[in-house]
Parts: sequence; structure tokens; C-alpha cells
Amino acid sequence: MARAILVGLLMLPAAALSSNELVSTLEQRLRTDGVEGVNAYLGKQSSALADLNQRTADCDTQAIGLTVKLSRGKNSKTTEAHREALRSAVGTCTENVLSLLSLNEVPKICASVSSWTVTQTARELRRRMRAIDTDEALRSTERGKACGAAYRFEFENTRVGLRVKS
Repeated sequence: MARAILVGLLMLPAAALSSNELVSTLEQRLRTDGVEGVNAYLGKQSSALADLNQRTADCDTQAIGLTVKLSRGKNSKTTEAHREALRSAVGTCTENVLSLLSLNEVPKICASVSSWTVTQTARELRRRMRAIDTDEALRSTERGKACGAAYRFEFENTRVGLRVKS
């Protein structure tokens, strides 16, 4: 019976599922179809992709964990959407996101969100660097150091740094 319910949930359009059901359903799909299967599904279900990534940006722990796994896929459009959500989330729930990333992934996630303007990017990078610098727990971990370094590099070596220094 439970299996029949799960199969029924998998058949429902993503928009009809509540946010918690969506994440649970996607986790089930991950177990059966793998990262590429879930990302292919999300590539065709823009509302489900948007909902998952909004929940991630809003620091939902279950959504963050799933999004980190899905961000490791090969579908560049979908995985980039996941990375954007993680970039947004890392500004609010930094430790939660960083704890799930490998050290090599940190610079990809500790970066500006593509929709930010130059002014927003400069302001947000400064805020995030300051937050890491003032948090002893973050400042003392390898991931925290790597994240702060990635933010500093972007701030000093991109159009943001060039525009701010002018």
C-alpha cells in the first residue's frame, strides 16, 4: 500500500505537491533514478525546480542536502540553477551549506548570485566576508577559510572590485 502511494506521488505534477512532499518525492527519485534522472525530471518541471531552489535559498535543511547532491550532476542548466540556490543560501545559513560541500566545491558556491547588480554584489560580498571574519567557528574551518578567500578573490578581481575601486 505504501509503495502504491509513493508511486502515485511520483506521478503527480510537481506543482500539486506541497514543498515537503516535493523534497521527499525528489529524494525517492534520487534513490531510484540517480542524480541525472532527477535533474532531467527537474529540467522538464520548471515549477518543481523553482520550488526546490527557493526552499534551498530559504535554508530548508532537507532541501539544501538534496540540492547539494543534485548540484554535482552533469546537466549544466539544471546544476547551475542548483548552484545559484546554494549561493543564495550560503549567505544566510553558511555553516549548514558549507558542511555539506567538499573543499573543492566551496569556491563554486561562495560566489555572487548572477542576478545581483554590481552594487548588490559589492554590498553582499562585503557582508558575507565580514560575517565569516567575525564568526570564530567559520573562520577557523578549512571550508570557512576557503569561502572567505573565494569571496575576497571575487571582490578584488572581478568587475565588482574594478568598479568599487574606480
